[in-house]
Amino acid sequence: MPRFVAVFASLTLLAAATTLFLSGCGTTGSIHTAPLDRGTVKLTPHPEHIYLAPFDPSTAVWLAGDRQSFEMEKFKKDFQTNFLHQLQVRLLKQLGPTEPRWLDDLPDRGWLIGGEFITVSQGSRALRTMVGTGEGQTCLQTKVYVYDLSVSKTRYLLSFRTGVATPDNETGAGSGSNPAGLSAAMEPFSTLTGLGSGLKLDTTRTAREIATYLEPYYEGRK
Repeated sequence: MPRFVAVFASLTLLAAATTLFLSGCGTTGSIHTAPLDRGTVKLTPHPEHIYLAPFDPSTAVWLAGDRQSFEMEKFKKDFQTNFLHQLQVRLLKQLGPTEPRWLDDLPDRGWLIGGEFITVSQGSRALRTMVGTGEGQTCLQTKVYVYDLSVSKTRYLLSFRTGVATPDNETGAGSGSNPAGLSAAMEPFSTLTGLGSGLKLDTTRTAREIATYLEPYYEGRK
């Protein structure tokens, strides 16, 4: 079998497995409790497996157009599924073996990565076409929690935000717009249409940001 065919088949199976996994979990997300003191314990480098719990959508500000409630719930579920799949693909590529795992079925070794969505904004395609306004951009912000299952299944060792302002990037590496999904005038986007490519790009970018942040911990450099 040609290599590209094998890769395509593997990714198709991965996407199907992620969808099946989430279909039995509703739209709830991962837990987080008090952090552990990283002065006394650190993440185990090169874990045999990395496990992913769905990110919690209930914590987010969702700016996704004038959808009816049932349409919004479907949008949230589809977004959660796609995000988990993209993150799994990126971690497999950049770190090591990764698979979805629900919280009531955790092994005693490996990492667990979960989190919550903070802001998910589709932006406005109409505003994005107005060159120079700086408005209408998409926005995706998350908070990530990392557990070492050999230490604790309920207390995380590491947490960080994605898509937030930094000294080097005022909008954050995982965000295509201003903080908290606001326009350049710091007003909420009111004209939101279609998923578009912007939020898809933010999903890919955020998955890469998470993997890059975790890389030195995976390699034992932190």
